[in-house]
Amino acid sequence: MELLREQLPPRWTLELVEPEQASIRLRVTSRYPTGPVVGVRYLVPVTSHKNFVSSLDASSLDALLAARIRDWRDLGHPEPLPVVRISVQENGKALDQPDLTVTNASDLSAQVPGGAFALVEPWALYPYLRVLHFEGKDPLRFDQNDYPRLLTEWLTLEGAVDLLPPETLQPLFATRPVFTTLTFAGDVILGRTVHRIMAARGDWTSPFRSIASELAWADLTVVNLECALTRRFQPPADPYTLRFMSFPEAVAGLALSGIDAVSLANNHSMDFGYAAVQDTRQVCEEVGITTFGVGDNLAAAVLPAVFQIGSSRIALLGFDGVSTDWYGARQNTPGTAPLRADIVEDAVRIASQQADIVIPFFHWGVEYTLVPTAQQREIARRAIDAGATLVVGSHPHWVQGVEWHRERPIFYSLGNFVFDQEWSLETKQGLILHLWLSGAELVRYELVPVLIEDYHRPRLARGEEAQAILQRVRESSRLLSEG
Repeated sequence: MELLREQLPPRWTLELVEPEQASIRLRVTSRYPTGPVVGVRYLVPVTSHKNFVSSLDASSLDALLAARIRDWRDLGHPEPLPVVRISVQENGKALDQPDLTVTNASDLSAQVPGGAFALVEPWALYPYLRVLHFEGKDPLRFDQNDYPRLLTEWLTLEGAVDLLPPETLQPLFATRPVFTTLTFAGDVILGRTVHRIMAARGDWTSPFRSIASELAWADLTVVNLECALTRRFQPPADPYTLRFMSFPEAVAGLALSGIDAVSLANNHSMDFGYAAVQDTRQVCEEVGITTFGVGDNLAAAVLPAVFQIGSSRIALLGFDGVSTDWYGARQNTPGTAPLRADIVEDAVRIASQQADIVIPFFHWGVEYTLVPTAQQREIARRAIDAGATLVVGSHPHWVQGVEWHRERPIFYSLGNFVFDQEWSLETKQGLILHLWLSGAELVRYELVPVLIEDYHRPRLARGEEAQAILQRVRESSRLLSEG
């Protein structure tokens, strides 16, 4: 109202009266407007992370709004999950006959009903809510000019609008927030079978061709690179070798995927010695990829990789909890950054003085297990207590759950990403983690399931494949909450 009042010509006044008495009426509509538009706002459909439905089409969105669909199973969730329609009064859409009414989306806190459904403004997103895609596309990635009509509300004028000067009728479009976007994926091993396939095909980008677009769109994309890229040696002929390397040409796949940074804090980056690590770092840096988690000595290994993205300053730290005893850096010797609680705490505190967002990437845990150890949980919590925005992990070759500490998430294992372990379903499953941040605050995350094929190539998992991976994450998270 104040915006309209400010635009009135001299000697005009604005008075609120009953609609039938008004010459000019304001109306909020979600149908395409026929009269002058003086305001527009955009909405995002959300649910909980317990709901495996990932996308809505126009008919299913309309049915949810009209309460014609009352169970998410009708839209593909694998088991009964009643829809809980939530009316959000101030920063979302007020629904007719809702199951639950809140003032703000944040009022739901961590107690988001499993079957939640609401429409909220992008500004109102927070990590306990999961954004539903619309017609297969993330709403936050629509251009403003082609934003879906069903997710748009217009403020229109009706009545004797011809009495108003034309300059009064200029639309007041809602701005959409600009988020900083980060993407993480798990273990990338370009050696062994993966190397042989790339070399035989003469295609050094082969592992990433099916997945590159899912990685490249973010402002900052990060993976764990678990091999050396060097010409100092020939790759081992043993098909079961546990020493991983490829040639420098293999960096092409990382570049194709828009990968900006790689952690070398793991139990295979040093398989061919520190000289090969230096080769790997040089190869990466030549294509604009930053390395972290390894260094000429302990002080260098724990230094963060710092990125300035818009107004956000991001620090990445890498820590090796698997091969510290033999590959770990010491005061005067090179190696990986050791995953020791005191070292982690100090490094996080220092990084917090250099950046708004601090993310330690831990290589840790027990292989082929669903639940992290008590030691992992303690270190993760201490990292958050020291100032970490969140924690990301890998190494177990299986996906693992999500736990919250002080309202900050711990993603214990993203599983394999580029790997040749085709001997079990679990080792072929992985996750891509997308993050949206506003300033120093995490406002949204999304776990995207992937499946590895042909001993080297991840692709997006679909349908029941994706649900099976998310089910393992949910089960691991449940066990964490009980333990």
